[in-house]
Amino acid sequence: MEFIISILTVYGMSAIVTQGKIFEPLRDFTEKHSPNFWKYLTSCMQCLPFWVGILVSLLTQEPIMVNQEYLPNFLNILFTYLFSGALYSGTTMFIHTVFVHLKGDK
Repeated sequence: MEFIISILTVYGMSAIVTQGKIFEPLRDFTEKHSPNFWKYLTSCMQCLPFWVGILVSLLTQEPIMVNQEYLPNFLNILFTYLFSGALYSGTTMFIHTVFVHLKGDK
């Protein structure tokens, strides 16, 4: 149940930043004055959840654990958080796609 709450938290935070009216000035600013990374980060429903997912994984200590004996510990930690970010990004994109399809938007 905690994992579902984490997924919905990442989705909610990402949707607010990428689509919410309150963050529209931030998106406009980054589109005009910022390199591509920040521009896409504030408007991409697949990019932002990756980073938010890593942050949530760090804060909750509930990432997808990678523990391969043949890998050094730092690589296990790196892959743990990269895979967690990818999982959150994928599930958030899935939820977003379902909502867009249900609304009838393209």
